[in-house]
Amino acid sequence: MSVTRRGLVDTSVEHAGIGGVALRGRIIELTVFPDAGGKILELVHRPSGVNLLWQNPRIPLRRTYAGAAFDDVWCGGWDELFPTDAPCELDGNTYHDHGDLWIGPWEWDIEHDNGHSAVLYLRRHSASLPCLMERWIQLERDSSRVEIRYRLSNVGVRAVPFVWNVHVAHAISADSRLHLPAHSLGVRPPYFGRADGIATDVSWPHFRDAAGIRQDLGAMPPPQSGLTEFLFTRDLEEGWCAVTYPQLDLGLALSFDLAVFPQLWLFGVYGGWRGHYVLLTEPSTGRPGSLADNVAAGTEATLDAGSSLETTVVAEVLTEEDVRALVAADVRQGWSG
Repeated sequence: MSVTRRGLVDTSVEHAGIGGVALRGRIIELTVFPDAGGKILELVHRPSGVNLLWQNPRIPLRRTYAGAAFDDVWCGGWDELFPTDAPCELDGNTYHDHGDLWIGPWEWDIEHDNGHSAVLYLRRHSASLPCLMERWIQLERDSSRVEIRYRLSNVGVRAVPFVWNVHVAHAISADSRLHLPAHSLGVRPPYFGRADGIATDVSWPHFRDAAGIRQDLGAMPPPQSGLTEFLFTRDLEEGWCAVTYPQLDLGLALSFDLAVFPQLWLFGVYGGWRGHYVLLTEPSTGRPGSLADNVAAGTEATLDAGSSLETTVVAEVLTEEDVRALVAADVRQGWSG
């Protein structure tokens, strides 16, 4: 693809020696690297210069390849995990660590750019299943929202089971807050975090831990805590979640279709796993675990032969009014435990 500069699109972007595509509006700048698994590495609020996506401080962006352990090459950002999370074997087929869409390059093209709006089109076939994933990333010049439209197609002759996660790594600070419309969360071993010693689900956002101490799951523990926790929603009422930065009057909200992504996984690393400080929110078609785990539990998604699944995920940068409204809702919810 030749280098071009258009109204909102810049294909001359380079990071760690890898070429990328930037979509730049007045409020948002989004940078995508098709040769690195189609990763969205940056989602920047342009007036402040803040990148709301976490980047691994020890692992640079690189071209991904089959056989790599995902965690050893993961540089952060936004990835698509399909058709599994954990590696597994099922019906004689081997499924790679975190699926296979993050491995290798995606085909891409600039479908539209008139200076007021732009659309970046990307496509990639799955190696382990006869499926094609297509993405249309759309940005309006004056919008605080990025729309990502997906079409997942089964190009084979039999129905296929799958797990699909929209894997978004949020940059966090000690004053950050998590917001979501739920009442309780399940806990995924061995990452119990603040729920260590509790045998049942925990209530959202407040619960009492095994020592009887009040815990606020909406708050981020400091990195000195050394905690890691893997939680997931049991009763998500609406398809959205948000991470806010009250001191900056900024935040990032994701909205998605509950009919497609009925679960939300929350992997919080607060100085624990590998010494990182990051929060992952993952709208998912299944429960935490591998595709084989979900098939065994009957929680896998299925796509019939010759059919397609279309859905849209919206990422919205929140500013002062939205952030303060979410924080005020937390205050009103209070603590009655």
